[in-house]
Amino acid sequence: MTRWILKCTVCGEERELEAGFNLTLLGGKVYLYCRRCRANREHLVLGCAEPDDLCPTVGADVID
Repeated sequence: MTRWILKCTVCGEERELEAGFNLTLLGGKVYLYCRRCRANREHLVLGCAEPDDLCPTVGADVID
């Protein structure tokens, strides 16, 4: 699991999300529920919250 830093494009609230795949492969944007807006909003993927050696840099992490 990798911890990612996300930011709501509407209210600007930042949060961390643990995911088992590379979120940057989704184009740098994901739709999640924002607690402040109380609605599903677009969030920008700001980067990985892990140390550099643990962050995925290239390739798909999803097994078909």
